[in-house]
Amino acid sequence: MNTKELTRSIMRRKPIDDIEEENKHSGLFKSLGLWQLTAIGVGGIIGVGIFSLAGLVAHGSENEPGVGPAVLFSFLIAGLASAAAALSYAEFAGMIPRAGSAYTYGYVALGEVIGWFIGWDLLLEYIAIVAVVAIGISGYFDAFLSGIGIHMPHEITSTVDEGKGGIINLPAILVCLLVTWILSRGTKRSAALNWWRWPSRWS
Repeated sequence: MNTKELTRSIMRRKPIDDIEEENKHSGLFKSLGLWQLTAIGVGGIIGVGIFSLAGLVAHGSENEPGVGPAVLFSFLIAGLASAAAALSYAEFAGMIPRAGSAYTYGYVALGEVIGWFIGWDLLLEYIAIVAVVAIGISGYFDAFLSGIGIHMPHEITSTVDEGKGGIINLPAILVCLLVTWILSRGTKRSAALNWWRWPSRWS
């Protein structure tokens, strides 16, 4: 295989007509309505990271000062970027009505190798953000218990690199298992959970 054939092979695109034909014979049926899709979209764009990290950014830590009220400007900028991402995904979904998120869009519009990189990038992003958010929620949970007089040992509430003698972050693991169980119950139920959590994202 010469260079020209290799380039053509890795940059090949999937026609939208083929995707529509596959959708007809996929055996899947539409089970989500407008509001459920909207709730999933908002849940994906406005993640729980704003709840687990906003206080730390505003208040700071022992080694780094916080930004205080200026964190609102960060939220404003992030909100505009999130709105742009939401509109882009809405347009993509209208043009290419198939599961696969940005991987499918990249495959159709830019080629297979670009879609491959986008797919792996999304996977790494989801893995990293789940770890960060789970550790953040664990910290808030530990602080809440300490506030009501319940002190859990550092060995099971902090990670090794936090310098507290931690062995395992048990609350973070339990959060991940709980979310995994919720997602395993089906898309409609996770959409319903996103819908009920939606108002808290704007408060």
